[in-house]
Amino acid sequence: MTLLSTLSTLAPYHLLAYSLLFGATTYQSFFSGLVAFKTLPYNHFSALQARVFPTYFSGQTVLSFFLLFTRPIDFADSAQLACLTLVVSGITGLTNLSVMSPLTRRIMEARRKQEGIDGKSCKDPNPSDEMRALNKSFGKIHGISVLLNLAGFISLILYGIILSGHLVSA
Repeated sequence: MTLLSTLSTLAPYHLLAYSLLFGATTYQSFFSGLVAFKTLPYNHFSALQARVFPTYFSGQTVLSFFLLFTRPIDFADSAQLACLTLVVSGITGLTNLSVMSPLTRRIMEARRKQEGIDGKSCKDPNPSDEMRALNKSFGKIHGISVLLNLAGFISLILYGIILSGHLVSA
């Protein structure tokens, strides 16, 4: 098959989209976010993540559904599982984008307001009762978001295994 005829199929675009999605998910989840958290002051880290997450979760959602609708391989016996993995990835990204991120932003704004009232950081070892409640809410929402992201990551690993199995057998 020539290069031009390959480019006229969905296969290279599908594989490149999967590579981009898996790479971005891995990089954001396990490298850049952790390095930024350990390196930047809390307020700078928070500002960075507020800018990165909408783009990241949007990309996760769009690319997952792009992959779902551009499958160039007949997955035959594993078609339902392949589709399910992409749906999980898309829904976790969409949930983080449309539900968890707005909740997180509201709690962070409330914490900043409470910091002004309390005269101390939300990270202070002796927070007010109000700040303690906000910190607990933030931890809960953040934990759910992390679990959703992990579910999306695992679903992408499974999709990659399914995809590679069909590439090897083709």
